[in-house]
Parts: sequence; structure tokens; C-alpha cells
Amino acid sequence: MDVARMLADMAVELEQDGNPTTMLDRVSHYARLVLDADDAGIMRVRSRSHVETPAATTSRVDQAHQLQVQFDEGPCLDAIEGRATYRSDDVKADLRWPKWGPATAELGIRSALGVRLATRDRGYGSLDVYADRPSAFTRADEEIVEMLAAHATAAYAAAERAEGLSSALDSRTVIGQAQGILMQKFDIDADAAFDFLKRISQHQNERLHAVAEAIVVQRESNARPSDG
Repeated sequence: MDVARMLADMAVELEQDGNPTTMLDRVSHYARLVLDADDAGIMRVRSRSHVETPAATTSRVDQAHQLQVQFDEGPCLDAIEGRATYRSDDVKADLRWPKWGPATAELGIRSALGVRLATRDRGYGSLDVYADRPSAFTRADEEIVEMLAAHATAAYAAAERAEGLSSALDSRTVIGQAQGILMQKFDIDADAAFDFLKRISQHQNERLHAVAEAIVVQRESNARPSDG
């Protein structure tokens, strides 16, 4: 297996994808493939008692994640909180996770590898790889999955920033349209129109963008010719 080629292919696909959600699916797929594993997925932690699995090769990954919440222990939680990579050659007998390991072995999982997904400024969760056979992963596999995670995190962070910028631009466009409608309707200037939007937003306890969007939608609805 040409690992370097597969990592290069993944990097290209992630760059072309641009969608943070589908990126996580791609990363899980490549992690399973590159490490010759049986399952892989992403864990996102909202709190110690609330984790999510936004991407996984099978539903068993989420089951393994939820068991970590149930027992408050496991390699993925430790990878996120300890800022390190955790490997278990046999979860059933691993003394670090005495409750999670045997419960996870009942799912058919025997080997586990968890690596933190994070940039210098922000943590995103962990990339977790599972195998049905004991001693499935090596130190070399740890290094490979760490490289994969680094590529994935950089691409994901860039896509998330781009998505946020796009959303912000869309929001400003809608607010500008609403300002124009109010300026025309009430013969006021742009500052007065913006102040009007803010007052409605505060009075209705709605986001400014939502108020502006409602005004634009109402204007478009009124502008449509009736069927009769």
C-alpha cells in the first residue's frame, strides 16, 4: 500500500471538497483504508457527558464513543484532553480503561487508536480508528494517523473559516437589501434604516439578520403578481 500516495490523494480531495461536514467523512474513510482498519470516525466533545460522532464508517463507532461517555474513560477522550495519541493493542485487557475496554470488546473491537484533531489555537475533537483484531496498530501507524490528522485539521479549519466568511457576506447582503427597502419606503437614509432594523431586532429579541431576511422576504412576496 502506497501510504504517501493515499495521503496525497486525501489532501487533494479535502482541498477540492471545501465542505466541513463531508470532509470528516473523507477523513474517516482514508483513516480506515490507510491503517487497514475495520472502522474509523470523528469524535466531537461538547462536554464530558455529551459527545457527538459527526462522521463514521459504521454506526459501531458512535457506540464506542457513547461508551466512553457512559464510563467517563477511553482513548478518544484522553486524546482530546491529553493532547496526545493513545493506542490500545487490546482494549479488553487494557488497564487504562477497565470499564470501557471490555464493553467495547463486546462490539467486536479489540484495537483502538485515538489522535487529537487540533490547530495551534483550537481543538476540534479526535480521529479514532478501530480494528477487530488485537495488536492491529504499530508505532508507525501512530505516526501515519498523526500526519493524516494534521492534514485533515488544516483543511477542515480552512473550510470552516471560508464557510463563516461566506455566511457573514450573505448576512451583510440581506441586511443591505433590507436597509434599501426601508430607505425607499420611509424616505430615510442608510443610518436611520440600520437603526430601525436594530430597534426591531431588540424589541422582538431576534437576530438582526433574521429581521432583515423577514423584511426582504415580505417585499418579494408582495412584489409577486397574483394568480387572479
